[in-house]
Amino acid sequence: MATPILQEGQFCTVRNEKTGKRENIFGPAEVKLGPYENLDGDISRCPTLKQSEYCKIKNNVDGIVRVTCGPKVLRLTPLEKVVGGVRPLPCLETGEYCKIGNTETGDTRIVIGPTVCELGPHDWVSTQPRKLPVLQRGEYCKIQNLVDGSIRVVFGPCIVDLGAYEEPTADLVQRCPDLSGEEYLTVRDESTGSLSNIVGPILFMPGPFDSFKKAKKIINLQKNEYIKVVDTEGNIRVERGERRVIPDPLDVVVGNKKHEAVNVDDHHAVLYRDTVSGELRLVTEHGLFFPEAHQELISVQKKIILEKYQTVVVRDECGRFYLASGNTDLPDEERGPGPDFFIPPYHEIYTQSWSTDIRKEHETSEDVWLFDSRPSYMNYRFECRTQDNVDLIIEVTFFWGILDVNTLIQNTADAPGDICTHARSMIMAKISQIKLMDFLGNFNEVVKTACIGSEFYTERGIDLKSAEVLRFQCANEETDRILGDIIKETCDRMKYKERQRGENEVALEKLAGEIEEERRRVELVEVKKGHLKIEAKIEGEAEGAKIGEFISKLSQTPIEGSVLGEGRAMEIWTLLKGYELQNATNQVVAQSSGNMYLKATEFNLSANNHSHEPKQIEAVTRHLRSK
Repeated sequence: MATPILQEGQFCTVRNEKTGKRENIFGPAEVKLGPYENLDGDISRCPTLKQSEYCKIKNNVDGIVRVTCGPKVLRLTPLEKVVGGVRPLPCLETGEYCKIGNTETGDTRIVIGPTVCELGPHDWVSTQPRKLPVLQRGEYCKIQNLVDGSIRVVFGPCIVDLGAYEEPTADLVQRCPDLSGEEYLTVRDESTGSLSNIVGPILFMPGPFDSFKKAKKIINLQKNEYIKVVDTEGNIRVERGERRVIPDPLDVVVGNKKHEAVNVDDHHAVLYRDTVSGELRLVTEHGLFFPEAHQELISVQKKIILEKYQTVVVRDECGRFYLASGNTDLPDEERGPGPDFFIPPYHEIYTQSWSTDIRKEHETSEDVWLFDSRPSYMNYRFECRTQDNVDLIIEVTFFWGILDVNTLIQNTADAPGDICTHARSMIMAKISQIKLMDFLGNFNEVVKTACIGSEFYTERGIDLKSAEVLRFQCANEETDRILGDIIKETCDRMKYKERQRGENEVALEKLAGEIEEERRRVELVEVKKGHLKIEAKIEGEAEGAKIGEFISKLSQTPIEGSVLGEGRAMEIWTLLKGYELQNATNQVVAQSSGNMYLKATEFNLSANNHSHEPKQIEAVTRHLRSK
């Protein structure tokens, strides 16, 4: 058999078979066995204790238990064994504690750090290390004795010193209530059940059996404020301002809030109920209204002020209706309490629900209690079918008003809905008898004749003044497209007509301008012609005077012993004038490049007559030159 060699930290047990003695051998070593010695078990490692570790070692022969702390390597005898294994020692820091119990005596001791707990053979750690309660200023904690159940209160600033049998309560560290001058605290003594109020400003330090909830605000009432308080016996009292109110611990503030008194004036009144008799009363006396203990405020009424065209319907306590009108011209029995009044007790305003949606199907509605007699407009949309089976969606507007409110409320609950429903049936009946093109040509007249004048409206106190089509379209998309094309073509035709009419008007204006221009030109020509006539007259008179003077002198000219006379002078002047014209003509012809052909008659030659004229003319010429 090989010799066992033990390393550092190993051991083995050797047994003498002859004597039965057992011995532990610790390494490092070489185990040398005698003739009767054998290894008892395998080679094992020695238990090692670190710093702050311990273990309990029990002697199997006498049962004595000893405690060994680290750091060390345990060298046990064959009769010793470790009980419970290696455990950490409780290491307490500053402000920590733990409790150590003794299983032999039953006592408990407390160890406060900083330290490492030293444990005896019969000691055990009953509580793991914990923090000692540290109290700041304004903090406290309750400490309970686990033996007799007594409680003590420790206030900061301090570190709480605990006894062996004391533990903090579950609430541990709490703040002392710091009450301001506007706060109070209701405290209950759990040992006696009594309640008391603690009023600030104060830092309240509670006793061992005091319990409390959140601090409450002191109720500061202004001059127009009040509260109702119910005591433990159910009595109600009213606290009015100005004052500070601290309710008793068992008092209950109704509604948990302050209430403002109601200012009763010309436009406001108060309706309240006496909770003892159940009677409703209306207060209209001016001033601040504070309800008494058994008066319950129901509502604050605003005075109803009606204009001349407004009417209100009121239902009394028996269910009868009466009217209140703002029209001061009506007799008192017809005007009622109007034009301004408060609703009496047990009376109520009558309200109707009128349809407001475009199809008047009561999808949306409004509550109407003020009936306005002024006419107003209302839009309505519905579907109908023409004689040629074209489905149309028509939107019309009605101009209507209320004739008689009393008749209205007795015969209808939804005036707009009734108007539109009846008008729809009449319009549908009318349109079903005509074709689409006829409807397109005169749709407003069709709708108006179908609706207006029916006794249905007057029987309900309604006056339907007019009905007009706002828009319409075909329900079928294809038909609507065709209708759109027709309308577009009609619009285009009207546009072209208007354009042509405009062009015609422009042309007419242009023509009128030209006519006016020609008229002005005619006037200009007339004026010029007048001027030319005047000039010609003046020139003619001058030329005539010259000719007259010429002929007069020529007629007195002596030729061959006698005068020529006027007749002969006139012939000579005519002949001279002819020569001048002929000379002017010859000059024109001479200056041109053309050829001129003359007939014999155009020479005006004569061989028999006037043979003496050249001599006479020469003599006259000489005589005139001498002159």
